[in-house]
Amino acid sequence: MKSYGEAIASLNQSIKHNPNNTEAIAHQGEAYRLGKQYEEALIYFNQAIAQNSTYAWAIAHRGEVYRLMKRYPQALADFNQSLELKPDYVWALAHRGVTYRLMGKHYYEKALADFSQAIDLNPNYAWALAYRARLYDLLRRYEEALVDFDRAIVLDQTVFDNWLSERGSLLSYCGQYAEAIDCCQLALQEDPKNHFALYNIAIFQARWQGLAEASTDIEKARALLLTLRDTQERGMVLYRLGGLAAIENQPEIALNYLREAILLDQEAIEFARHDVAWLELRNSPKFLMLIAEPD
Repeated sequence: MKSYGEAIASLNQSIKHNPNNTEAIAHQGEAYRLGKQYEEALIYFNQAIAQNSTYAWAIAHRGEVYRLMKRYPQALADFNQSLELKPDYVWALAHRGVTYRLMGKHYYEKALADFSQAIDLNPNYAWALAYRARLYDLLRRYEEALVDFDRAIVLDQTVFDNWLSERGSLLSYCGQYAEAIDCCQLALQEDPKNHFALYNIAIFQARWQGLAEASTDIEKARALLLTLRDTQERGMVLYRLGGLAAIENQPEIALNYLREAILLDQEAIEFARHDVAWLELRNSPKFLMLIAEPD
């Protein structure tokens, strides 16, 4: 397999020999997109589309660059155009769905429609199933989320970064604490320092059997999290320290951790909206203010 640099060099040679090779130009844009060099990617996608204004693949992949740059209106325009040219373009449908999902709660139903259409066209599209599962989660449709999650895992376990712990979270939202703990125990067998799994076990045990039964697990999770405060995962580490404080009925400590976590990682907001650690704080004005989504 070619390295990133080799792929770029090879495509450059193709373009040098044939400047009108639209496909090579578009794939050069894609190589830059995969390398997270988005401005360079746009240059090549723009050139390819200028040469062929009906090139649905290039238009959709330029839309994905705009999405990654958080330029959502331009992303939608490109996805819409590519789908006008190719209505059954499953990849464009799914990635337009992600764009809608990132635009906020008022666009969730449009996102759901796109994911569902993509899955209807390709029932084995693990990536679309995974994103629809996460959207069902946001909509608090947890049973449906679990069905999609399990379908995606059967097809491709790598579609989730930490699938056993994530599945445990979904099970906990459905009140299935014993099975949720089992999932996270399996995750710990693969990686004893999996702080997501350790945190989940502590929280689920507290909800299922009470704080006294969970005390050892809470301290194990806290001890590991404290060693990770100065790592790249600091945002989620602080979030989970906050969740442990919340389950122990220490609301001010919990909210301080959550406030700091959100500044570092916006994903903490979505976790807090569903995580059973925060049940007692869900009617707290301070908590609601922290997790509020702009209209």
